[in-house]
Amino acid sequence: MFILSLVTDMYKALSVSFTILLLVMLLDKMGRGIVLREIIAFLYAFTCLLMPSVGYTWYTRANFLARLWFKYMRVPESVYFSFAFPSIALFCLALTLPFPAARDYEQGEGIKMLTDRIRAILPAHKNVAMILLITGTVVLYLVQYLPLGLQYFATLIFFSSFAGLLYLYFSEGFRNKKWIIRGFVAFILYNAISGGMFTIVAYMGINVASFMLLGRKTSFLKKAGIFLLAAVFFIVLQNVKVSFRSQLWTTKYYQGSRVGLFASLFWENLQKGGELITNTDAFFPVYTRANQGFIVSLVMTRIPRSRPFDGGATLAKNFASAFVPRFLWPDKPEAGGKFNMKYYTGYNIEGFSMNVGPLGEAYGSFGPGIGIIYMFLLGLFIRWAYARVFHIARRIPLLVCWVPVLFYQVISSSETDSLTLFNSILKSALFVWLVYKIQPHWFGVKRVSRRRVPRGTPATGQIGA
Repeated sequence: MFILSLVTDMYKALSVSFTILLLVMLLDKMGRGIVLREIIAFLYAFTCLLMPSVGYTWYTRANFLARLWFKYMRVPESVYFSFAFPSIALFCLALTLPFPAARDYEQGEGIKMLTDRIRAILPAHKNVAMILLITGTVVLYLVQYLPLGLQYFATLIFFSSFAGLLYLYFSEGFRNKKWIIRGFVAFILYNAISGGMFTIVAYMGINVASFMLLGRKTSFLKKAGIFLLAAVFFIVLQNVKVSFRSQLWTTKYYQGSRVGLFASLFWENLQKGGELITNTDAFFPVYTRANQGFIVSLVMTRIPRSRPFDGGATLAKNFASAFVPRFLWPDKPEAGGKFNMKYYTGYNIEGFSMNVGPLGEAYGSFGPGIGIIYMFLLGLFIRWAYARVFHIARRIPLLVCWVPVLFYQVISSSETDSLTLFNSILKSALFVWLVYKIQPHWFGVKRVSRRRVPRGTPATGQIGA
């Protein structure tokens, strides 16, 4: 696909083909392995290639809604795709490169061996799953009351409840296991509806589901059908969210049932059926939410016309800030879209979340040449970090259950920025390491005695390694 993008300008056809290719890879691997890398690659192609193609086809400046909300692509199709397509193609290539067969513990016999060892270890740690689930759900309600500096740490504790969910799922003979899992899922759905925020349901749900499907023989057509239903849910949800959030956030003291309101709006939009896809006006909310390429086109409009490429100076400063505590660097950069939108696009954002993404940073920092290489290296970095987890999991198998905690924010990295991506991996890894050091038995490891022993006396070591 990368080579084809260099020799042809049939970008729309390539974008559709490439997205379908990644979807087939994802569905084919589902049940045989963990599909985190394939999910990331698919979302990049969907938001940065397929949706921009929809924009260039339907939502041009001639479209009333696109013109009204200024949501049309700001640069010519050839300018955008000549950079975006080879960048995303190389990023996905680097990210999804297969692991060496002898060290592949992410799929096939490798992941089967790890999950078998997990099932053998967990009976001796029955209470850990419930501790993680209960602690995570309680902390979720306390996050908003904590100081800003502690909120991210508390959020990681909440994410740990999903590791607890996997502990519970892999625990053989756990009493009322299915009801506890259903209750936790219902709690997450209820919390998402109450807050009007559904991101965690989508991203964490996909990742956790790939664990729960391991070893299940499901036909490709059935998996495709499930994906199609999920896609319909996503399209309906995007239409519901606008009116749902409007009624929640504009009515300060909403007295009705939020679940009831969401259900009625969802059913109302579901009845529209195919109109949500075939009608350009009805599909517009999906396009605006999923088209990350639109923000990248804002970067391409501003740089280098109004500001020159900075050669990666801002990115280098951001990466350096990840290693230095704020008390030693009080004005160090903060991860998030507010600064990036101002710096790379010239727009100030207030009251909503938006970011240029690594693709926008790559172009704004280096331009179309080195920017493509930057995306390739970024894909290699994520792959390396992911591979390290499975390398360590050969000694500590239960670490696999913490993959949703370690890589949750990486799944949506196409919509964030490089600093957020790097920070999330670094801080999540530090958090899991601290939990491991404080409670090693949660990972199936016996705490090593610190008492001095005579020479020649064997010390207690790890179990389940």
